[in-house]
Amino acid sequence: MKRKFLVGLITALFISGCGIKTSGISENIKINLSENKLGYNYSQMLIPALSESQIMTDTYTDAIWDSYVDKERNITFRDNFYNDLKNYYKELVVLKKIAGNENITLSEQDKTKALKLSKIFYDENVANSENFPGLTKEDCDTVFMDYVLVDKTKKELIEKNVKEVSESEARIMDFHVIEVSDFELANTLLDRLKNGENCVKLATQFSESDSISRSIAINDETDDVKNTLEVMEDGSVSPIVTNKGKYVLYKCVKSYNAEATKKNKQRIKEERESAYLLNLYNEFVKENPIDINENEFNKVCKNSGSHLSGRDFFTLWSEEANAGL
Repeated sequence: MKRKFLVGLITALFISGCGIKTSGISENIKINLSENKLGYNYSQMLIPALSESQIMTDTYTDAIWDSYVDKERNITFRDNFYNDLKNYYKELVVLKKIAGNENITLSEQDKTKALKLSKIFYDENVANSENFPGLTKEDCDTVFMDYVLVDKTKKELIEKNVKEVSESEARIMDFHVIEVSDFELANTLLDRLKNGENCVKLATQFSESDSISRSIAINDETDDVKNTLEVMEDGSVSPIVTNKGKYVLYKCVKSYNAEATKKNKQRIKEERESAYLLNLYNEFVKENPIDINENEFNKVCKNSGSHLSGRDFFTLWSEEANAGL
């Protein structure tokens, strides 16, 4: 579920270096399933529930469910699954409503894709199964079209409202670093570096930090450090930089680490998208409070362990995204 539920990379998942996750959003969102505000019947709700349950079981075996995610708090993988499933429905109803408010609709191409996958799912898992009592082909179509709609809504809103990450914002530079507490020693080491002595050897001998080789996200540094480092070229040595009570010398190994910068750019992008969605959801639910019927939700959870005879909901979407269908 952490890999596949609605908000993609950010659902119930810590973004590296950010700590934003949709469980923080979902605590503020309530849904009354019994009043049909989600718009799904019981069998429709089982489609994502059984699908993700099967993925977890097939990946980790049945033993995963009673294993602890957090033993001190007595939280098992089953508890996490139920929480993620609830978050899925919460995020779904909010994004569907936002799509309506923003006049975001499905194109004929969108509908064709959704209906194609729905037919595969229905033929493989519903037509000759008792797992989805009373589920019609039209019911199944609705679940698949809603998934396309909310994914499209998320992407369009992010594209319109989230600033792109520039290379300069994400730039990673590689350095060898020496940190000392004595200013005179720092001056002596600076002279020795300028005279061509090996920075790693000097750092190993004199530095008060074990972190000698560093890949640094320049934009994350203080202005003083950033202004000093960003103009350095390969092989150059910085003047003495005072940082957190230490005197620091940097020797530039690589002024632009392309691979690390690419990864950092993706990290910043995900953080921005996560923060935008967090604010979007929270602002929406302030004006649209919704309650939840725990009995209805618990019924779905209780019956989410059946095995599907064919490909699950999320696997079909993954195969479609990778041109496998």
